[in-house]
Amino acid sequence: MNILKLITIRDDTYNGHATTRWFNPDIAPLPPSRRTWTALNYLSFWGVAIITLGMYGSYLGILIRIILAVVAYAIQAWLGGLCVVCILSSWSYSFFTMVNTLPESAHMVTRDFVGFVIFHVISVPFMFIRPENARNPVAVANAITFLVMMALCIWATSRGGVGPLIHKGGGYTMMSRSWAWLYGISSSVGGVISGVLNQSDFTRFAHKQGVQVVGNIFSLLVLGTIIPIFSILTASATVNIYGGDPYWNPLTIVMQWMTDNYTPGSRAAAFFCSLGLLISQLAENIYGNAYSGGIDLSGLFPKYINIRRGCFLCALLSWAVQPWLVFNSASVFVATMSAFTVFLVPLVGIMLTDYFIIRKQRIELSQLYTSDPDGAYWFHYGFNWRAILVWIVCFAPGIPGMINSINPTIQVGSGMTNYFRGNYIYSFIGSVLFYTILMKAFPPKRIGVQDDYDVYGTYTEYVAEVKGMVPFKAPVIDGQETPIEGEELSAYKVRNPRYVRHEHDLISPGPTSSYVL
Repeated sequence: MNILKLITIRDDTYNGHATTRWFNPDIAPLPPSRRTWTALNYLSFWGVAIITLGMYGSYLGILIRIILAVVAYAIQAWLGGLCVVCILSSWSYSFFTMVNTLPESAHMVTRDFVGFVIFHVISVPFMFIRPENARNPVAVANAITFLVMMALCIWATSRGGVGPLIHKGGGYTMMSRSWAWLYGISSSVGGVISGVLNQSDFTRFAHKQGVQVVGNIFSLLVLGTIIPIFSILTASATVNIYGGDPYWNPLTIVMQWMTDNYTPGSRAAAFFCSLGLLISQLAENIYGNAYSGGIDLSGLFPKYINIRRGCFLCALLSWAVQPWLVFNSASVFVATMSAFTVFLVPLVGIMLTDYFIIRKQRIELSQLYTSDPDGAYWFHYGFNWRAILVWIVCFAPGIPGMINSINPTIQVGSGMTNYFRGNYIYSFIGSVLFYTILMKAFPPKRIGVQDDYDVYGTYTEYVAEVKGMVPFKAPVIDGQETPIEGEELSAYKVRNPRYVRHEHDLISPGPTSSYVL
């Protein structure tokens, strides 16, 4: 009991709400003071899942997201470890030529394992940085990554031209070419589907609504096109430079530099390229994977896990993935990432439909943190059977094709294979249509209702008034600010005064609790 008491997350000192099995400060809608990014979505995925799947049904989506975050963290950490290996190899020839002491059954060498461990250690200090303070470091990491990838492409094409891959035909018939295009789309979506579902984890830190749109469009459509082109040109050029198969991993090129010529010039080039890629991996893995996994773990166990603790747990769980088995095969890696689309794309379609079409962007924030059977998101015993049914119906047909893509020795029908190749289109459209029909035919209660009072201090006074809410009043601390009392609510015609804090409900002032370890 004492241990549980010791690790219990402290109550929210900003809005006066106590930590419960449903609520802690890290999964609450953020106040304006913590929204420092140039984008907005006040809720994390945890909150969006509750709105769609129900209080208990949300655990299904959260568990899948946690698995995705752990797997992605493991794979990116392994790549980050290889960056460390390249850096240390540029410093020390003895490390570069380290003798492998691991058995062949380990499917990795000692040198790579050392890099993997060091990357995990390097990552720990960065997990102490609050997400709202990570905007500038991430922007710098993105710029460095772009320069490194461009430099590698310029070097490769200047040495080997554009290479044979650009002109190599695939030998496809018209029909097989069409399915290959669809599979390419699904594979591409598989690579970013985690980021799509993670959007609300990041846009919640934005200072106002909608400003994330331009950045997302530029990142996905412009940089998301340029960087893959750099990669394809570089890999294609390596066929002419080194012969044999193309080098798809930039770190393989870096190691080849030092293998061919261990001179100061080669070592310096290897060091700076590897350092740039290491910075990229740290930013991607901590703020793209560990943070998302942390907030989902916080949603599962809000009383005992906050974002920081969740980040640490995500890193620990990543060891069980054994990423060296996945990363050693590019085809397995692509197939694995594509497999995620089978389960996640229907969720994206359901959530978008629920928020924009069914609820018309109006939600009751106060109902996200209660197990009251009369709550807006309790549905049927805590489960929204409509969303769960649509999700199963839309992902089930893609499973046979997914299994075949991961293990081609398992044969399935061509129809199942083709469905999997185009599952992004089929399951997304299907989830939107089926969910809309079910929600219209069997509507749950309180659709399109929002709070009358800004319970968590989410909005500025101006925005709250525009939304028709009573603005939030902070707790009394050092004689400053007072909560709204019941009689004041009457003047605002508030329907749910039970949600408003009174002075005897306030907690004592203390340090900000969100990142207390």
